[in-house]
Amino acid sequence: MSSVFVSSLSSSPNSSLSKAKHKIAICQLTCKENKNENFNICKKLITEAKSQGAEIVFLPEACDYIEQSTKASIEKGETLDGEFIENYKKLASDLQIWISIGSFHRKIENYDQTKIYNTNILVSNEGEIKSIYDKVHLFEVNLKNGDVITSLKESDYTQAGSEFFMPIETPFGTLGNCICYDLRFPQMSAILRKFGAQILSYPSVFTVPTGQAHWEILLRARAIENQCYVVASAQVGEHNQKRSSYGHSMVVDPWGKVLVDLKNESPCVKIVEIDLDYLKQVRNSMPISNSIRSDLYLQYPIVKKKIDRPFYNFSEKIKLDNKSVFLETQYCIGVVNIKPIVPGHVMIIPKEIRHRVEDMTSEEAIDLFHTAKYVAAELERHFNATSLNFGIQDGPDSGQSVKRYKYTSFSQPILKRLNNTRVDLAVIVENRLFFKTLL
Repeated sequence: MSSVFVSSLSSSPNSSLSKAKHKIAICQLTCKENKNENFNICKKLITEAKSQGAEIVFLPEACDYIEQSTKASIEKGETLDGEFIENYKKLASDLQIWISIGSFHRKIENYDQTKIYNTNILVSNEGEIKSIYDKVHLFEVNLKNGDVITSLKESDYTQAGSEFFMPIETPFGTLGNCICYDLRFPQMSAILRKFGAQILSYPSVFTVPTGQAHWEILLRARAIENQCYVVASAQVGEHNQKRSSYGHSMVVDPWGKVLVDLKNESPCVKIVEIDLDYLKQVRNSMPISNSIRSDLYLQYPIVKKKIDRPFYNFSEKIKLDNKSVFLETQYCIGVVNIKPIVPGHVMIIPKEIRHRVEDMTSEEAIDLFHTAKYVAAELERHFNATSLNFGIQDGPDSGQSVKRYKYTSFSQPILKRLNNTRVDLAVIVENRLFFKTLL
């Protein structure tokens, strides 16, 4: 089961927030193997944060439990509808507070029972899941410091996530969710910043040697280069005979100033005020984003989001119903006809009206083919196929379509029959009036 973006508060990435200053809470604790004890500690911290006026509480990575053995870690994992998440949904609703569940051990349903996902969950103050993110970068380290050896390979028991998502709009700012080791990959935070993130979250279980060497440096670097608030709730202390964590949960402002450092305190919760007007001031005084040379180092991964708008402009006069759209990236949408000509026939088109390929920007072209690659892989898995065809339609006469409003026929590429299933992927870049009679 792959991650899905569940919802956002607004369909507009630029919607204004009602106020600039917000109280957030950052927690630090030492989770052990007992789920109930860990939850009760977190519940107490969250309740205290609410009493101090916090709008959201950030919990650390692996806030459900930390086991000594890999086998036990996998066996104790739960699904999204398990007791662990249900408890936090109820708590958020009862207290009317947002909760960022740093991560929990999520069972992989109907798939690999030898691994789990490391999954971040954002729960609203109404008890609704607003985002689900599976950690994409898995930690691997083999360090020797005198007689002390630190060795860990997360991929031995964790399935890496396959995608990450646009930031989520919340009442306290636009939030980009990451987990621990993601901190070492600035490409991810740069994409989140480009898509509007004001706050970057890094719930973590940093090892002591890597924390001593890199923790604060990395957090401040992500804050400075992206001009974002960085919130990093962490585990601290000895979990068992095999595992200890560095702690030093931090909040860093967009200028790189450390607003709070919880050091080795446990359990502990701290309220921090963030100021989105100050964030704007930092960005305006040094407009880094204006100097980015996307034409020189442009690469876009697939970033999905839930589509809330009722329709998309398919042409100057034709609107595309939301029901036909199954995927949206920054520059493209994925479309399925209500009555597809053949199973698996999917169209990827730019969101902006582009009559010819040459009219597309470099960003649109790259995003289009990244999206096509992603969708192609999903189609192959769904139809159990080994091959598919890509077709690019460029210009009003391509695909035997007639200029403007009339539709005559669809020119199908040669399709291979695979287990009696025909699979076709069409990357459509033409006059965008093609689907009038199909909608």
